[in-house]
Amino acid sequence: MRNNELNNVPLPFCFNRSKVKAFVLGADPTNFSKDRKRVDLHYVFGIGQNPNYFRVILQNLKEIGLHLEDVYIQNLLPEYQEKETGINEAFMLKASENAKTIAREFNKIDPTKRIPVFLTAEDVYRAIYRGNVSAPSCKSFYNLETLVPINANDNMLGRPAIPLFRNGYYELSEWPQYKLQLKKIINDLNI
Repeated sequence: MRNNELNNVPLPFCFNRSKVKAFVLGADPTNFSKDRKRVDLHYVFGIGQNPNYFRVILQNLKEIGLHLEDVYIQNLLPEYQEKETGINEAFMLKASENAKTIAREFNKIDPTKRIPVFLTAEDVYRAIYRGNVSAPSCKSFYNLETLVPINANDNMLGRPAIPLFRNGYYELSEWPQYKLQLKKIINDLNI
């Protein structure tokens, strides 16, 4: 039995680490059912268990020519938290502190640091951002008013970071110019 299973921490998801074209980074696995019981997941985002958690992300990946077989998926905070991300006052501090651990995990798979990481939530973006100026708004990326990807020097993961939010408002089908930009980035990386 894996250590993650013993600690009841969802496992990262990946079909084949040697063929990863992008990383997908969520916030944390914390999710509660309608009766306020924690929803336990085997893999991050409930992959293979509940398609609702990853549906928008998967659709966005398909819009830019990537599939589940092309990505390595992990959470910035792999462990369950006492509160869900949006109401967890400690999330930013904990997530920022854990960014180095996640960077090392990604670097084991891609030591070149060329493979980009897709950020699935604004909280994840804000936790890893360390630019010289205040963090640009999320809409500024999607409106192409801010350079995409976020430079490796401007984030704690040390690799290109790309907002690809799971919120339905940010479905790529509604942002055609941003979608074209992401396709170009993936194509230019030639991974």
